[in-house]
Formats: sequence, structure tokens, C-alpha cells
Amino acid sequence: MADIIKLHPSVREHRTPRMSAAALSEYLIMKPDQQETVLHNSRFASPPVVTPYFEAMNAIRAYCGDPLRPNSVINAAKESLTGKSHDGALRPKAREEALRCLETLSLFEGARNALGLNGLSLCTTDRYQPLIIEGVRVSIQPDLLIRPQDSDGGKLGVVMFRPQKAPDPEACRLEETRRQRGEHRREMGRYMLAMAHLLVDDQPGWSFDRVQSIVADIRLQERISFSSSDHSARVRAIKAACRQIGKLWNDIEPRQSVLAKA
Repeated sequence: MADIIKLHPSVREHRTPRMSAAALSEYLIMKPDQQETVLHNSRFASPPVVTPYFEAMNAIRAYCGDPLRPNSVINAAKESLTGKSHDGALRPKAREEALRCLETLSLFEGARNALGLNGLSLCTTDRYQPLIIEGVRVSIQPDLLIRPQDSDGGKLGVVMFRPQKAPDPEACRLEETRRQRGEHRREMGRYMLAMAHLLVDDQPGWSFDRVQSIVADIRLQERISFSSSDHSARVRAIKAACRQIGKLWNDIEPRQSVLAKA
């Protein structure tokens, strides 16, 4: 009789294939051994006690969604996070997350001009249902929508923020490694925009605005633009990856790190 595998109580197993847009973008540009880790962590997910970057991103979205771009929104968030980072009544992870959010807000403030957001007419958006790509449920969630102008003819642009640290170009000594990690982040951004294109085109009455849509990489302090020249190739790669993920999903075995303690 086969042994019954028991997962740690904090681990949630997804029995049907599902990925976030960021995880699928990583999968597309990683080596096979790294791809295995992405698939494992997508199937056996451990929800964090504190949602990463939640408070920082809420403040950034609220700031950008207000036409006046009020600094008071960012300042209020920083004041609240500073208090939490020093609050001994909170768990260490919550205090660490407050510090990460403070760092993210400071990076965003320094990157506002480089990201070119002030010239865009932005609004917040509700969450979208996952898009089914070759049998895989892919969660694609723009942070902001670019309000269409009368002359846009039903075109809808998106802004997707990327505050995550990994891979961190600044953590490298060698310039070549720093360059490679920066390009890794840019490629992820281009794939995320290709998926955003699929999402918007799936919404009745809208078409995707390739010119204005961006991934705003807060750590690189860069706006990553849509790649029109190879979009068809990227879509083919996304679909092929999803077909592969669908075939591999049921064979993904839980690693020791997600099993219940004996």
C-alpha cells in the first residue's frame, strides 16, 4: 500500500494547473531545473502570513489613480509603515514586511520620473478572472488601467508594477551578472505584457493598447514596453509552455519542505 503523503497545514495544493503571470513569465525564461522549482511552488503554494508589498502597492495604486497625484497618499502610508516597523507587539515577519514596503515606496518615489506615469491618465481596476491558456488557469492582474481617450477607438492600456527583489541586479559584484539579471527582469516584463494583451483582448469591446501599456519595474527604475516585433512568437511560446505544464502537473511531487513534520 502506497504511503499517504501529508502536506504541512499551511500548504495549499492546486490539483488543476494554475499559475500567476509572473510565475509563468519566470518559467518561460528559466533553465529546466529552475522551471521545476517554479512548477512545484505553483502546485504546492504556501500563502504568506503577510501579503508581500500589499500596503506599498495599495498606496502606489491609490496615488497613481488620483489625477492630482497627491504626495499625502504616499506620506501617510510611509508614516503608518514606520510605526509598524517599530511595533514590538507585531510579529517579526510583519515588521520585516513593513520595512520592505517602506523601501518599495522610497524606490517608487525616486523612480516616478523614469517610469513616466505622471503623463498617463490612470484608474484603478477590479480583479480579473484567470484566463484559461491551453488548459492552464493563468492569473493576470493589471495594477492600473490607462483611461482610453476618444481617439483610441476602444483601446485599453495597462500598467503592471513589479516591486519584487529577485533577481536583484544590485546584489552582484560582476557587471556582467548585474546586466544578465536586469535583462532577466526585462524579459519577464515583456512576457507579462504579452499575457496582458491576451487578457484585454478577451474582454468584450476592448483591444489592447500596445503603445502605452508598460510594466513599471520599481527596482530597475525602468518602464518596460510592449514588444511588438516578436509578439506572435511570445504568444506561441506562452501557449506551448502551458501545454507542457498541463502534461507535467500531475507528476509534480511535493518536496520535503512542504511536507507535514513527523
